[in-house]
Amino acid sequence: MIENKKIVVIADDFTGAAEIGGIGLRHDLNVAIETEPIYNKDIDLLVIATDTRSMAKEEASACITHITKQVLKFNPMFIYKKIDSALRGNILDELTAQMKIMDKNRSVIIAANPELKRIIKDGKYYVDNIPLNKTRFSIDSQYPIKTNDVIKVLSPFADSAIINLKSSDPLPDKGIILGDVENADDLLNWALKFDEKTLFAGASGFFNSLLLALRCSKQQSKNTIIPFGNPALFVLGSSYPKDKETLAKMIEYGHYHSNMPEEIYYNKKYDPVLLDKWVEDVITGIQKHGKVIVSSIHTKSKENGISIRVKKIMTELVRKLFERTSFNEILIEGGSTTSEILDQLNIKKLTPIQELDTGVIRMRVDKIPNLCLTTKPGSYQWPENVWMKEKIDKNNRQSLLNIKIHE
Repeated sequence: MIENKKIVVIADDFTGAAEIGGIGLRHDLNVAIETEPIYNKDIDLLVIATDTRSMAKEEASACITHITKQVLKFNPMFIYKKIDSALRGNILDELTAQMKIMDKNRSVIIAANPELKRIIKDGKYYVDNIPLNKTRFSIDSQYPIKTNDVIKVLSPFADSAIINLKSSDPLPDKGIILGDVENADDLLNWALKFDEKTLFAGASGFFNSLLLALRCSKQQSKNTIIPFGNPALFVLGSSYPKDKETLAKMIEYGHYHSNMPEEIYYNKKYDPVLLDKWVEDVITGIQKHGKVIVSSIHTKSKENGISIRVKKIMTELVRKLFERTSFNEILIEGGSTTSEILDQLNIKKLTPIQELDTGVIRMRVDKIPNLCLTTKPGSYQWPENVWMKEKIDKNNRQSLLNIKIHE
């Protein structure tokens, strides 16, 4: 790595930013994750966590323009644009804004990640050999995927500026290139095309290949295992359908489950007293079990904007809990929910300390001693090393029989 040159990544949601932080740990880089750029001489990898995926296009473009201008002042080795691996979000608008500020005429997007069985072949996206539009991404609450044609996913209208190429193809002088990736060799071949004329964007797998291709790794140090502490709060904030089997196992292994009351979930004008009662239930669960899962698992409501309202309720729940008690661990599912909670708690900087699994990253929270935050994207699984502790007496576990799962 060039002396005194840091790498900067601008991510469109928090869990994506954390995932990049985990990649940095693999390469033994000093990493900081920030919600706004703060110059730090002692880090190798600065990851800026935005919430632009949840914004309107104009707001997202303005945010990226502002942040890109700021990080260019740091004179980074390069700037990478982290996007959703399933191509959700305001990708074209954000890339266009960033290319303009960076004076780039060309961008390469490598969204596929073979490690997660996500590949793009002949311009078609597959997840574990299933077309993208036949997976659960087809019912995403904000960006439902209706086709596995990657160009049509990015731009539903014809756009000659976007082309699909294989890793063996030469790059055009300008435009937006969306690359095919079927295996790790394809990722590395794309990474070897790195040059200063191009804005590179994509998922975490491609960023890892870029670090390998550019030889950015440091000498590997010994990883120190930092044990999880109690109390621990799991916030299942993503609208992605929940894995009922994993949730049942978490409960069996000692986690108390507190689901959002139906009277809150199905009612825009719910009585605030109901939220206070929910807070009390969670606190009781913490006192008895030390580990609590909060969720909003119900048959899907037909209310417009339900996911946004639920996110705000979950955020308010966490805020009230932090006023009443302290936590050693908070684990959040879903990037948008994470951003909302961090904003409410005025958390602006985090330091990754452990990559528990791909995309599942544990971080120390700046200015809040003894608090660690672990996040993961909604479509990823919670690994067993997060929740598998000593089994409690089966007679005391909470039943899942009455929980309604998204249809």
